[in-house]
Amino acid sequence: MDRSELLVALALLSLLGLGGLGIRLLEARRTGLSLRLQVFIPLAATTLVLSAMFAVIVIDRFTARASLFATLAAEDEARVVAELAARVPQEALRPVLLAFSRSASDTEVAVFDAQGAVLLESGEANPGIARISVEAPIATGGRVRVRKATFGMVQLMSDIAPKVALLAFLFALASAALAIVIGGAVAGPIERLTRAAERVAAGERQAPLPEPRGKEVRALTHALEQMRRELEERHALENFVADLSHELKNPVAAIRASAEVLTEGAADDPGTARRFALRIRESADKLQQLTQDLLSLARLEARGIEATEAVDLATLAREAALAHQATAAARGVRVELSCPEAALVRGDAVWLRRALENLIGNALQHSPPGSQVLVQVAEEAQGVTATVGDQGAGVDPAIRERLFQRFSTTRHGEGGTGLGLAIVRAVAELHGGRADLRESSPAGSVFTLSLPKA
Repeated sequence: MDRSELLVALALLSLLGLGGLGIRLLEARRTGLSLRLQVFIPLAATTLVLSAMFAVIVIDRFTARASLFATLAAEDEARVVAELAARVPQEALRPVLLAFSRSASDTEVAVFDAQGAVLLESGEANPGIARISVEAPIATGGRVRVRKATFGMVQLMSDIAPKVALLAFLFALASAALAIVIGGAVAGPIERLTRAAERVAAGERQAPLPEPRGKEVRALTHALEQMRRELEERHALENFVADLSHELKNPVAAIRASAEVLTEGAADDPGTARRFALRIRESADKLQQLTQDLLSLARLEARGIEATEAVDLATLAREAALAHQATAAARGVRVELSCPEAALVRGDAVWLRRALENLIGNALQHSPPGSQVLVQVAEEAQGVTATVGDQGAGVDPAIRERLFQRFSTTRHGEGGTGLGLAIVRAVAELHGGRADLRESSPAGSVFTLSLPKA
């Protein structure tokens, strides 16, 4: 690549960089100037100006030095020719002038008499290029004039200028890269905190905040964590009251209606009285189960996991399946187990068993007679996973997105409170894991409880 192509390439790269910066600035008019750009623009602009000044100063000094050297060389040549002109005849001087002009094609030497007439002349400096002119007196009368074209300086600048421009461009490029790194170091922690806050706002209550680096970011992370805890406590109380009042309406209304019917004379008919008494009992049982589940969930969210120890999840899965044997037999559903000898996790055995029982109970509720519920526990590279699959009709698409939230159920009439899966999610998150609906189709659904190894 020659010098002109190098300069063109540098110009194109600079234009591309300025174009990209211009596009970002236009976008910033709508979204606001990012912190990265706020750091990058002043630093890059300052570096660009300093690089340009550096290049101009270097080229100017080279030009001044080259002009000075050319002037000194012309003065020396003029003085030498003047001394020779004073000592040797005119005819003997002519070969000397020819030698000067041949050795420097851009040099013109002329000898004048005392009246200014040209006695001898040799060479020609290109009139289309700037020239310097130096004269020296001849001791016997007359003068010598030496003219030098600056073509040599142009050649010098054509060699030096691209290198200086390349050096300035590389310096500006390195500074721009440094500005990007500095901007990322400043904006990166804030962006990570923003993403974590967005996950919390989206419902991931236990979404971990990024590890703080730096005094200011550490203080900001600590403040956000405190704010999240306070908001969670406040929202937990508000949600508990709202959910409790909402879910108590139906069983309380059923009890009240049945009691009114009994007081209005239905108690005189034994069959009718028995039917409404059973309805009162069912509503009371529903109230008791609902209250217990709500209190369990509230206590779990408020206090968290109080005691953690090494727990065998395979043993807990066997116990949870055994606890549901009577229910499974009544519904005509088989519960199959596939567990290793041991699968250790760290946590609270009571809550982990409760989560497994809720998953199995949910699968039994959605399983038709003659089907099976498969409970599996497996150790994986990232942890231990408990899987519960049923052969029901699948999860209603209308509630899949909020399946693990409170009261998300279509089975209120079959004993479901809508809190079982919410408890599963809370238990999983407080143990550093997660609860998911792995798949759902008309052939059945598969739920997973993933936990880290002990």
